[in-house]
Amino acid sequence: MVLALKHLQVKYLSWLVCGCLLLSSCSEKTIAYDPPTPDAYYPMRVGDRFTYRLDSTALTQFGRDTIVRRYRVKDSVAEQFTDARGRVAFRLQRAIQPLDGSTPFRNSETFVVALQDNDWIEFIENNMRFMKLRAPLESGFAWKAHSFIETSSLQSPVRYLADWEYTYTGVAVPATILSKTYADCVTILQRDEVFPEGPFNPQFFKQYDFGMEIYAKDLGLIYRNFDHKVWQPPRNGLPGYWEDGSYRVVLQLESSNR
Repeated sequence: MVLALKHLQVKYLSWLVCGCLLLSSCSEKTIAYDPPTPDAYYPMRVGDRFTYRLDSTALTQFGRDTIVRRYRVKDSVAEQFTDARGRVAFRLQRAIQPLDGSTPFRNSETFVVALQDNDWIEFIENNMRFMKLRAPLESGFAWKAHSFIETSSLQSPVRYLADWEYTYTGVAVPATILSKTYADCVTILQRDEVFPEGPFNPQFFKQYDFGMEIYAKDLGLIYRNFDHKVWQPPRNGLPGYWEDGSYRVVLQLESSNR
């Protein structure tokens, strides 16, 4: 009887150990997370068309004032090709017209979008290479997006772009543009700097640099806000003025054929 009882106790302990090992094995299993690559938020396909509302701030009165002009632009993916670096690239053709439709669309600019493996999306504008999105797509991740742009020499017209650090401030979150909500978006804060800080006073120097873009998954760019303005105060009896090259653009997606 004692031997039989001991046998049952040993058998019970064996089952208990096996059960614990099984539970431990199950608890250690993890679900693999496969983060999206940048091209998930900036997909390119020949024939894609995107229509945006464009608000453009321009200078008037020799830079002493500004005016906002409103347009409608159409971006069309016109061609896929292999660029000089051996990458898959796409040519993006932009056409523009006044927002009121008073004149027809006319071709205005051409851009190139290139895929650097699964690491980043490169946007080429006026021969300047911007790293628009970069892996990993995680909130708080930051990168030097203008590393390929010459900003250090005195002759550079875009010295203000030096050391810009793009940062994901929202990943896989909704965004609403022109009353339409997109469920899965990434928001990139490119710059938010005012020098010197404080309210604008026309008697003193002021520089504004701000950039933000939002991309929707499986669609692409839905919002852009870029602002660079430099105010030179009055001196030697001459009035103050905004420097040449000061401008602001706000781009908002109206529709697409996706």
